[in-house]
Amino acid sequence: MNNDAHDGPRNAASPLDTLIGLLPNPCALITHEGIIRAINPAWRDAFFHTGIGENIIDTCERMFQWEHADKDHIHGEIVALLAGNTVSCHFEDMLAEPPERWFANTLVIHEHLDGELLWQAHDVSSWRIAELETSRIWHQIRDALESISDGFAIYDPNDRLVFFNQHYRNLYGRSKEFFVVGTTFEEIVRGGIQRGQYPDAVGREEAWITERVRQHQECQTVELRLSDGVWLRSMDKRTSDGGIVCIRTDITLLKQSEALLEQSEQQAEVIRIQSSLLAELSTPLLRISERVVVMPLIGSLDSSRASLVVDSLLQTIEDQRVEVAILDITGVPVVDTQIANVLIQCARAVKLLGAATVLTGIRPDVAQTMVALGIDLEGIVTRADLMGGIAYALRRKG
Repeated sequence: MNNDAHDGPRNAASPLDTLIGLLPNPCALITHEGIIRAINPAWRDAFFHTGIGENIIDTCERMFQWEHADKDHIHGEIVALLAGNTVSCHFEDMLAEPPERWFANTLVIHEHLDGELLWQAHDVSSWRIAELETSRIWHQIRDALESISDGFAIYDPNDRLVFFNQHYRNLYGRSKEFFVVGTTFEEIVRGGIQRGQYPDAVGREEAWITERVRQHQECQTVELRLSDGVWLRSMDKRTSDGGIVCIRTDITLLKQSEALLEQSEQQAEVIRIQSSLLAELSTPLLRISERVVVMPLIGSLDSSRASLVVDSLLQTIEDQRVEVAILDITGVPVVDTQIANVLIQCARAVKLLGAATVLTGIRPDVAQTMVALGIDLEGIVTRADLMGGIAYALRRKG
């Protein structure tokens, strides 16, 4: 018999001593008084401190850190076990000696143990380390999901809520109390309907719920209008196990920008129409005969309006094959160099299109100003008033 299996007060090896010596996991035998009397080779290999001849509670104090298990509770269970008030005791903790190792311990009493306790220890370090690493990674992922600006949630294959970040819950201001792990998507939607979360559902609640659940199940991207003017973009994606990942983005500012843009475009269109009407009013063209038109100019002429005058007149000449264009400046209060240049350029452009220009409405003061400015109207027919210009055009046409 290997001495490691009976390093205690007994001199002769018992069958039980022999049995624990064959077990691969660390084992120890404990007397009725709570003294460790025998260990197997696996125990000696696993622990620097064997505990032979010591009280089990003292040995536990020395062996484990007691940072994760409830020491007082475990000690109470061991005392109850030694007193025969219970048949087993289980606990798990990290060893005090480095390196970092975890052991799951089972102390059991049975009729075949002749009243002694059997302590079995299982090295679960790899499991615990993996568990701690998994927990660390999960906390890291959870912290990352809590830090994002979008709402994030996961539903299992049965469409029950598994996880959600606080932003996901807070986006639904009126119905956030329904966001509880284990609640189905449909139950959450119904709760939102009860709280008036969805103004578009008013009057058609059941149909709206059916449509919303269908969109969720088919992972459609939709835009939802919530109460208090909040808009959400709802994006759902199916996972490999049949669950659904939900992402909710607050697009209220985007919607407001779109509304302002649409309003701005409508206003721009109104302004464009008004500008077009004003342009037509500021450059009216009157047909006198089939080939004669009159453009009466009223008010001051700036560069923008002058450009409209020229463009409108030339376009009309080209489209309608006009032969004589009468420009009446009776309503122009002041004729300066800029206006005179516009009239001259207009007359030259009309001539290039094969038509003639008649300038009417030159008052005496305007004539004196044009002479003083040295404006040369050579090649342009002038008449004192509009009637004279029309008479000239009709005679020329005849």
